[in-house]
Amino acid sequence: MEYKLKSQTNIVADTFPPVMASDTEARLHYILNVLECIDQRTARELARLDGSGAEEDLKDFVRQDILARAQELKLPLQEAAEELRAQYRASSSDEEPALALPSHMH
Repeated sequence: MEYKLKSQTNIVADTFPPVMASDTEARLHYILNVLECIDQRTARELARLDGSGAEEDLKDFVRQDILARAQELKLPLQEAAEELRAQYRASSSDEEPALALPSHMH
């Protein structure tokens, strides 16, 4: 599942009227911040692992564990972000039918 960085979401969010910017946008930004923190922590853990003197077989095992844990944490958050995006789009299109996401942003 794909998710956009918070900075990319700001571009989309600025397209819509500020009325919807309240709760849905705040929750979406919170989730995207958490996803970004998970990615940063995972990158730090992988960098520390790569710099360690452990044997490559052990590094491979630990690397897979780190990536699996990160994915396990991220998946429900990514699904929640997609749901919030859908709510945001639906609410925005109900209020302002002329404001739709450009086709390249779907």
